[in-house]
Amino acid sequence: MKKIKVEWCENWIKAQFKKLPFENGGIYTGLFWDKAEKSGLWVRGTYGSPMSEALEKLTKVETVHDSEGNFLYNVFKLV
Repeated sequence: MKKIKVEWCENWIKAQFKKLPFENGGIYTGLFWDKAEKSGLWVRGTYGSPMSEALEKLTKVETVHDSEGNFLYNVFKLV
């Protein structure tokens, strides 16, 4: 198994945000992890991985609520 570098993950994350159709948008966390797994840079069920380190460095988690304040979902946003 190849050793994944944090730098690769950082570059991949930045590329994902560049693909968004609007500035300052977020990526649904579930979709993000599905895409990261398909990229080969993250393995489901792992913690403290290079992808996790890159996410911690580049993003914040934002919770989206409906108009009544009820939880809808979480997104990653670039900081």
